[in-house]
Amino acid sequence: MKKTLGIILVAAIAAGLYWRDSIVAVTTPYVSQALAAVSPGTAPTAPADVKDPATTGNGHKQHANGDASAANGAGQAAGSGSGQAAGKASGQGGGRRGSGGPTRVATVSASAEDMPIERRTIGSIASPANLTVSTETSGLVTEILVKDGADVKAGDVLVRLDSRIAEATVEKDQAALTRDQATLDHARETATRQEKLLSNEAVSQQSLEDANATVKTAEATVAVDQATLKSDMVTLDQKTIRAPFDGRLGALQVVLGSLVQPQTAIVRLTRLDPLYATFALSESDASLVRTAQAAGKPIKVSVTPLGTTDAFTGNVDFIDAAVDTTSGTFTARATLTGVADKLVPGQSIAVMAAIGSTPVVSVPTVALQATQQGNVVYVVSADNTVAVRPVTVALSAGDRSGLTAGVRAGERVVVEGQVRLAEGMKVVDAAAETANGKPETGKQGKPGGDQAAGSKPTSTAEAQ
Repeated sequence: MKKTLGIILVAAIAAGLYWRDSIVAVTTPYVSQALAAVSPGTAPTAPADVKDPATTGNGHKQHANGDASAANGAGQAAGSGSGQAAGKASGQGGGRRGSGGPTRVATVSASAEDMPIERRTIGSIASPANLTVSTETSGLVTEILVKDGADVKAGDVLVRLDSRIAEATVEKDQAALTRDQATLDHARETATRQEKLLSNEAVSQQSLEDANATVKTAEATVAVDQATLKSDMVTLDQKTIRAPFDGRLGALQVVLGSLVQPQTAIVRLTRLDPLYATFALSESDASLVRTAQAAGKPIKVSVTPLGTTDAFTGNVDFIDAAVDTTSGTFTARATLTGVADKLVPGQSIAVMAAIGSTPVVSVPTVALQATQQGNVVYVVSADNTVAVRPVTVALSAGDRSGLTAGVRAGERVVVEGQVRLAEGMKVVDAAAETANGKPETGKQGKPGGDQAAGSKPTSTAEAQ
């Protein structure tokens, strides 16, 4: 039994080896063609010595030869293809590394100028007049002549109160004044007659003095009546509530028939033009602001509501005399005109205040390059050599920065192409070439152009 199992095992192994060779013989041409497609320089070849193992007695040996031929062909194709690819990569890489020459950059000239000292902060809009209109007398609301949120002028009637009692009092005082005025007129006529009779010695001196006293008493009575009438006229006028200044109303706090007392709120009135822009500046800027004010130079302010791009300008007209010790700031205020319906009291704003100017060397901000040691710029000398200069930035305004050290006015600084530069490199100034009318040079040709124009095949296989 063991002998039988051994024979069967040997027969199975032999059959496997036989069919392995058949599979290799069948697939070898396809492998060769695939390798030839990967490496165009190697022509595909089919093993000519491979025969059908069913009709060839020495099929195993022929299959083995076919396997060796296919392996050799694959090795040649792979070697040829990888060699060509490496050669092309080496040629291209060498071309880029070998294409030396000056680096193209763009430069501008640094200029000496007085740049504005700008401070940016946050502030708010305030109204110069914002109050609650109230009444000074009591009474019933009999008439409302405005609507909520209406725009009014100074003197416009807002609300009227019941004025019948006040009108009656005025009429009574006017009647009393008329009566007492008549008494005064009669006393004066009596005194005039007494004076004539005394000149004729028809009456005594005492009679004239009594007549004059009566005149003075009547004059005092008339004066009291006039004062009383004025007081009553004021009370009558208080029954009509008017707008004290131009502005916009809020919501009315009363309705028809409301009984109001002195100091009862009627409506809120807010002036909308002009408006104030109130903001805070650092105490370190106080001297600059005061110097500008003393010299009569306006401190211009640009105001932009948060979340928008609309800008409004004005001049600072108030500086607080004290510094807030808690925040280390002082309050400034600018007046904005023509901003009704554009700004609202209480609105948050971004403020840019130009509090003075200082002489600096101005360069575009893009010329600055940040390093671990600070900002630097690349300066191009007359012989187009690059120098790396550390600079001191005093301030920035818009797209320009002011320097106090590192660059002189008139020197050329690089604004484009700084990434490729280093100390002592030669450069080509694109701006100078454009100004001189020279065409741009040094552009790379199309991919493969150099090879197509000047390269030659190195072997017959490559030429084919």
